[in-house]
Amino acid sequence: MVGVDATLINLCLKKDERALYKLYRHCYPMMKGIALRYVFDRERVGEVVNSGYLKIVQGLEKYDQNQPFRPWATTIMVRVALDYVRSVMRNFSRHVDLYEDISQVNGQNYASNDAELAFEADELLSMLFELPDQTRMVFNLFAIEGYSHKEISKMLDISDGTSKWHVSKARVLLQDKVKSKMTKKSSDYEPSH
Repeated sequence: MVGVDATLINLCLKKDERALYKLYRHCYPMMKGIALRYVFDRERVGEVVNSGYLKIVQGLEKYDQNQPFRPWATTIMVRVALDYVRSVMRNFSRHVDLYEDISQVNGQNYASNDAELAFEADELLSMLFELPDQTRMVFNLFAIEGYSHKEISKMLDISDGTSKWHVSKARVLLQDKVKSKMTKKSSDYEPSH
């Protein structure tokens, strides 16, 4: 997503419909990508994207045009997605145990970017969606959005240790899924003689 120029922003501030549509098309890939990472119900992704876009447009008056547009818009979209997740959790009185026993994790740090080379993006997204909801949310905030454990703990009202536990758990689960898929792919590709 290349930068948004001042002319487009100023036209959007004047509620110019063409400019608003152009901004929407410009932001859509970023907004959808974030929504897909956080929203547990894929049928609600469009709703979250539209809510995020509305927040971005409503916040344009506060946007400092001397700063890059993408990080500003991304922050808004992440917050909208998290607000949606929180509302769903409240509305369905869903009990999520955020304080799981941290001692269950052996503390090993797994880091592998080989998965990016071996799998298509949709396969990785699919693996991410197989993670438990809370673990996926914390992992997204840490590994993809780049928030620190301290920032995550404040956003989600959990301890730093719980945030670290979820990231560690996600890495272990994802590593297992990647190994399993790589093993399956290598066994599927048996050269014929």
